[in-house]
Amino acid sequence: MSHVKQVFFRMKKEATEEAKDKIIRTAMKVFALHGFFKTPVAMIAREAGVSKGLIFWYFRSKDELILEIAQKSLPLDILDECLNKKLQGEGLLKCVGERYLDKYKDSSMRNLLLHTLAAGSMYPQIQDELRKMCTNYTKKLAFKVFKNYSISARVKIRTFFGSLMCYSLRPPKDISREEYLKNLIKAILPS
Repeated sequence: MSHVKQVFFRMKKEATEEAKDKIIRTAMKVFALHGFFKTPVAMIAREAGVSKGLIFWYFRSKDELILEIAQKSLPLDILDECLNKKLQGEGLLKCVGERYLDKYKDSSMRNLLLHTLAAGSMYPQIQDELRKMCTNYTKKLAFKVFKNYSISARVKIRTFFGSLMCYSLRPPKDISREEYLKNLIKAILPS
C-alpha cells in the first residue's frame, strides 16, 4: 500500500473514532439530563450535530447505545485500575475511594449511574455487570484488603461502596471529602 493510501486510511480511521467519541460524549450528556427512556436518538443526533443514521452506523440500536453509556457510568474502570496497581489494604481502599469520589463528583456521572441502576431490571447485560461488581469485585477487594473472602470482609467492602455512594449523592456539609474517606477507611479496617 502506498504511503498516501496509508495516510488517507489513518486519517479516515481517526475521523471515524472522533465521530463515535462525539456521539458517546453527547449521549452521556443528554441521557444524564433526560434519562435513557425519555431521550430520543434524534435529540442526541441534533445535540451532536450528526445524523441519526450516523448514530445507527456505530450503534445498531438505541439499546446498544444505552448499554455502551451504562457500562461507562459504572465504577468498573475504577476497580480494574486500582486492582491492577497491586495495592492492598488501606492503599487499595484509598485508591478506590479517591477515584470513585472523583468520577461521581460530576453531576452527569452521578445521574448516569442512577439511570443505569434503574435500567438494570430491563437489561440483562446491566444486571450482569452489577452482579459482577457486587460479587466478583467485592470478593477480589475483600481478599486484597482483608486477606480473606469471609462474609464479614465482603459486607465491609459493600458497606464501603454504599458509603461512597451516599457521599457522592449527598456530601455532608461539615465533612471534607478527604476527612470522610480517611474516617471511612478507618471504620472499615480492623484496628
